[in-house]
Amino acid sequence: MGFFSYLATASEGGFHLNFDIFEANLVNLAIIVGLLVVYGKKFISNLLDERKAKIVADLEDAEARAKAAQESLTKAQKDLEQAQLQATTIRDEAKVSAAKAKEQVLIKGREEIEKLKASAVKELDTEQAKVMVELKQRITQLALEKVESQLRSDLDESAQSRLIDRSISQLGGRS
Repeated sequence: MGFFSYLATASEGGFHLNFDIFEANLVNLAIIVGLLVVYGKKFISNLLDERKAKIVADLEDAEARAKAAQESLTKAQKDLEQAQLQATTIRDEAKVSAAKAKEQVLIKGREEIEKLKASAVKELDTEQAKVMVELKQRITQLALEKVESQLRSDLDESAQSRLIDRSISQLGGRS
């Protein structure tokens, strides 16, 4: 009722102050809300639309980044799987290569052993042949020395001349 009395007082040609705080606040609030609705509707609407557009853009950007991150994760997982397969392949190839290298080293080692054995046998044969030649020479020398000493003791001058004559006759008889 105070609001109507206020309007009635203002319309009677006079303007006066209303000291009832509750009624005055309601009137002031109604005036402010009315002004906001009439004049601020477009401004507030524009602010809210801009804010909404910014939030939508931020959400779309976040979704795009999340999607890109998911794609990157998927690609990284595929790359990891591929790298693990390559590592397994390389490891298997390394094992095969190591086995081949080991076999080659063993073969070369056996060949070297065979060469060393053959060389040792050859050296032994050579040394044996040298020893046999030396032995034969020594035996021949000893036999000649013994024959010489025996001939010196058994042969006197007359036996020597008979031996020489007989050897000459045998040589002369052949020619």
